[in-house]
Amino acid sequence: MTKFQAATGRLLLGRLARIVAAFAIAVGALAMVTYGVFVVIAQSEIKGQWTAEFSAKKSGRIQITFIRRSEGGSNMMGESLSLSELQGLSPEASNASDATVSFNIVREAGTFACEGAFRAGKGAGFWTFTPNGSFVSAMQSRGYGSLSDDDLLRAAMHNLTTKYIDELKAAGYDKLTFEQVSRGVGHDVMVGFIREMQSIGYSNLTMEELIRARNHEIDSQYAKEVQAMGFDRQPLESLIRLRNHEINREFIDEMRSAGFENLSVEQLISLRNHEITPAFINELKAEGFTNVSAEAAIRAKNHEVDRDFIQRAKAQGYANASLEELIRLRNKGTIK
Repeated sequence: MTKFQAATGRLLLGRLARIVAAFAIAVGALAMVTYGVFVVIAQSEIKGQWTAEFSAKKSGRIQITFIRRSEGGSNMMGESLSLSELQGLSPEASNASDATVSFNIVREAGTFACEGAFRAGKGAGFWTFTPNGSFVSAMQSRGYGSLSDDDLLRAAMHNLTTKYIDELKAAGYDKLTFEQVSRGVGHDVMVGFIREMQSIGYSNLTMEELIRARNHEIDSQYAKEVQAMGFDRQPLESLIRLRNHEINREFIDEMRSAGFENLSVEQLISLRNHEITPAFINELKAEGFTNVSAEAAIRAKNHEVDRDFIQRAKAQGYANASLEELIRLRNKGTIK
């Protein structure tokens, strides 16, 4: 934590302690946390700290991080918000040389009431989350009863809405657990994305598969690109592997120029992983290995059997050695 954040924390700690203490007297039914100075209402408020910084790349956007400490450790969650979502925070205050601020982030699941300070576009302070009882009732009516305070906090942080639940059900996802819908909205698996994947033949994906697709940037456009590479419709996992290993039209064309036609997904991935290039293949061909296969090229590369080694082997009497024989010579250290 920076000196600024520490100073802000000390200032706000005293202020919040006085506010909460007064509230405790008014209500008369609060429980003191045994290891802190805060007074909390059982099953109605959750507290933590926040830090924020304006985005240098996106005007009007602010990156805010929520921190919550517990006996099990610290949890952090960050997201990019527009300034308008921080109700009560003005552009002037957030960019002031030194300003005390108070603002709310309102979500269907509840409200984050934030207090703190900003200095030259960077801020820090404390937040209190109060769940929305109407959201709890609406979720119960949709089959999600007994949500804990942690569940409601998570719903608010991910901006989970009842509309999202209804849209998922309309798309055929009507038996999801709260964990699944929370993960879905957290990974930006919107109904539009689900419909898009269904339109290209992926109609029975689980929520976890949809999350994997979203995380690996698999969409209808990429699926079409893969088909344009010459592949039939691929399973989702194959699309993910092709994306992760950067198998694209350019790489396939390079392998074709080296003489490798009709390569499978696995062969392409192996060639990419072992850094097989047209230059390496052409060097092998120049030394007489005109019909080298993808697998043989990979073995030669792995054992450092390149043009220099082949020429040295020829000079030492192994002019007619096969690639496998050259590999054995390399492994035995025969060629000097």
